[in-house]
Amino acid sequence: MRERVQKIVYEAIEELNEELGSDELREAKEDTALFEALDSMAVLDFILAVEEKLEESFSKYVQIADERSMDASRTPFATVGSAIEYICERVRNG
Repeated sequence: MRERVQKIVYEAIEELNEELGSDELREAKEDTALFEALDSMAVLDFILAVEEKLEESFSKYVQIADERSMDASRTPFATVGSAIEYICERVRNG
């Protein structure tokens, strides 16, 4: 499952970066800062893209946005790797 989620996250980053043109996101790795690299609209676009791709891949809706995810001091989207882990947890428990 982690590989599927990882693929989804990287696809969403790639699509988002087509609009943003961020050098940092172009070379995204698991330790790449994600939340800091995105403005609030880009965070929302990322979340929506991931949720859509999760639904397509897992045939169920998985909500990944909540109060914690939007709090900059404790967001699971701090890095690409932490986002992947958090999303895997949501898929398992969702």
